[in-house]
Amino acid sequence: MGLSKIYLSLAAASFLMGGELDEIKLHSLYLMQQGQIEESIEKYREYTDLTGRNDFEVLQQMGLILLQKGIASQDGPTFMMTLFGAGLSGSANALEILERGIAHPDPQMQLLALHFIAKIDDDRTAEIFNRAMSSDYLAIRMEAAYYMAQTKHPHAVGQIEGLMYRLPPVFKPFFPSLFALLGTSDATHALRRLIEDPDPQTRVESILHVARLGRDDFLPALRKRLTHTHIAELEACAFAMGALKDSHSIQRLRKLALSPTDSVRLSASLALFQLGDRSHVPTITRLAKQSNLFAIAALGGISETEETLAELVKSTDLQVRTNAGIALLQRRDPRCFDTLCEILIADARDLAFHPFNSVGRTLSAIKAVPSAELRAKDPTMDLSYSLAMREHLLRESIHLPEDVFLKLARRIFMRGQNDLVPSTIALLENLQTEKAIALLKEGAEKIHCPLIRDYCHLSLFRLKQEGPYEEYVMHWVMNQKESQLIQLRQLLPWKYRLEQTDYTLTPEETSRLLIESFLTIASRRDEKSIAFLLEAIQNGNPANRYALMGLMMKATE
Repeated sequence: MGLSKIYLSLAAASFLMGGELDEIKLHSLYLMQQGQIEESIEKYREYTDLTGRNDFEVLQQMGLILLQKGIASQDGPTFMMTLFGAGLSGSANALEILERGIAHPDPQMQLLALHFIAKIDDDRTAEIFNRAMSSDYLAIRMEAAYYMAQTKHPHAVGQIEGLMYRLPPVFKPFFPSLFALLGTSDATHALRRLIEDPDPQTRVESILHVARLGRDDFLPALRKRLTHTHIAELEACAFAMGALKDSHSIQRLRKLALSPTDSVRLSASLALFQLGDRSHVPTITRLAKQSNLFAIAALGGISETEETLAELVKSTDLQVRTNAGIALLQRRDPRCFDTLCEILIADARDLAFHPFNSVGRTLSAIKAVPSAELRAKDPTMDLSYSLAMREHLLRESIHLPEDVFLKLARRIFMRGQNDLVPSTIALLENLQTEKAIALLKEGAEKIHCPLIRDYCHLSLFRLKQEGPYEEYVMHWVMNQKESQLIQLRQLLPWKYRLEQTDYTLTPEETSRLLIESFLTIASRRDEKSIAFLLEAIQNGNPANRYALMGLMMKATE
């Protein structure tokens, strides 16, 4: 047979094979449209078996079809998981699906949809935010107003002002932050009016947000207010002069640093310090030694105060000790270690931590509250904030000497402080030193601590360490295929969790670990990870398939 005949035969075979492949892909899309999800994926697998590769365009189309079906469901959990899937995909093609969430009667669905829509860079989002401002729920309108300000929506000022004037005056202090964030000329005019507002709380909030966003164009108006007598406003203005580095106000600040009111004196002294004048640091130190918690917290931002804080951290007063330890951590001084352990690791006192502010809201400190679970229904308590604050302090501890941080991480593992285990392992992973990796490998061997063991395997898999870590994670995920990816149940009270004696993860722990595992697998974006996600969608918990399809779309974009 001549070469030309061979080429013709090969071309004919290729043409026939190409037609067959196209038919398989179309059939898989048809099956997905018919709601036959398992069969659709099985048919798509025929294509990959024949070609040895994935067709990303077909996978994207399959994903969109599934999400469109999910968002049309009347079942609340399916609708929610579809929103997660559309959001996780990060695709502008999923915007119409997320938009359906804005029209849902449940405000939680609306908030979830808004959250993901704000992450998509598309011209259509502006109109969606505009419509969300007509929601029946104030929380949705406020959230939409924030996103409109953040993206500098052309109609933001009118919409935000309209909402502000429709609400009772008690809500007005929430709005200066939105106008300051916008920064347009119209927003600036609105902000100038709020700085002169009859309500002192609105004036204070306006001053603080102008200062925090570095709006030095407001300095002339703020200087005039340094002569006012309202305590909260004086404190806020003193803070603003320091934040905006206004050297013209130094003389006035020095007078305020002699104020009989502690908060004004502290705020003015800190402003002078920011302007390079350390002459009033002894004032702050003296107040700190008198157990003024705002002064103790302020020392964390001032150099050469470590010895004072080291003495305060030995105090028998829990509040003094807590704030001194946090300030020492800010100074990156390892003498904070014992207090840091007291804050991070639970004991019989069941401590929770929440912030409180001075009257002008420029100074803040932390209050430790015992018997937190007994006060869970107290409106002044927020246990979720307490956990967020402890996680923040843990992240800050990475700046301590490595041996000190590793000692802290080891103690968290040893005491089974499960709520901090994921953050601790993420920090060890980021550290990537020989000692940190050794501790992760040690944690991977903890048979009786499944949360530590499983997270350590996941971390070592992400670090591409040699060992059975990838196989372990893949095996673990497939063993959890019946688990629900997103759990909405609240955590049990800590005393019940401490009494748990079996060596299995709680549903909530499994959910978070499963999400992180799937995110890690999807981030690989290779043939193996895509095949794994497809298998999980095909054979796993049907409730998870919408979110997993979003991850698959992200991996194939």
